[in-house]
Amino acid sequence: MSRFQLVNSDWNFWPDGSPPPTIWAECADLGFEGLELGVYDPDIELSPVRVAEAAALSARHRIGARAALFSMPPGRWPGGGLASVEHRAAAVRAIVETGRRAADIGATVLGVWPGADPPAGGPDDWARTAESLAAVADGTRSLGLAVAVEPKPGQLVAGTQDAIRLCEEIGDPGIGVLLDTAHALAAGEDIEALPERIGTRLMHVHLGDSDGGDADADLPPGSVHDFGPFLAALGNSGYQGALSFDLYGAVSAGGCTGREASRLGLAHVTAALAGGHA
Repeated sequence: MSRFQLVNSDWNFWPDGSPPPTIWAECADLGFEGLELGVYDPDIELSPVRVAEAAALSARHRIGARAALFSMPPGRWPGGGLASVEHRAAAVRAIVETGRRAADIGATVLGVWPGADPPAGGPDDWARTAESLAAVADGTRSLGLAVAVEPKPGQLVAGTQDAIRLCEEIGDPGIGVLLDTAHALAAGEDIEALPERIGTRLMHVHLGDSDGGDADADLPPGSVHDFGPFLAALGNSGYQGALSFDLYGAVSAGGCTGREASRLGLAHVTAALAGGHA
């Protein structure tokens, strides 16, 4: 039995139009041990009604809300986010509030995808991003949350080394890296080498596959690559956090449902873990 907790993301079911009761029931039925909640606006995805619903569904299905991901796509933050002079204060407030509400229902990890800030930014953009994330760490310190920054090609924090550098510059033990394997594969990174490289800064993992050309493919693990070597490296690194499946791209492309993508990815990872890879 692996020490990794296998978690599914609720956004894997959003393209199907599934309501929360269906999502929680599907994840419990498939055998997941927890759920990660996707958030664009805490007043919507984590409204008081939705938080109460999540708490009730967690108790009913006996799987908890383990993490929350605050996502900042450019379409929702056209003027920029954490690097923006005008918008970064609002971004920090929204992220901290997301953490507060997620912690109330048991989450221990707050992921941040700072996708609104483009890679063409200069040193001032980088410095403002670091300052903004330091403010997030300060604002969530009392909540017992790890804050994990998710790199992705095509944004200011584009790759694993960018995320590590950012964490080192901030110097706060509460800030770490969210490793998304699909993003790393699309960037041409060797995912087997990443756990050791990130080290103790590794706070959370998103599992997804890619053929190397599309950072948004979000294919079920095993679709292109055998994840056994990566899971073995992850185990050897001492990481004991959750493995959360991020399959939104595959489902939104219409090739499979959220349940089908989740089942395929879980089957591959479970087989790899049972086979002694990790």
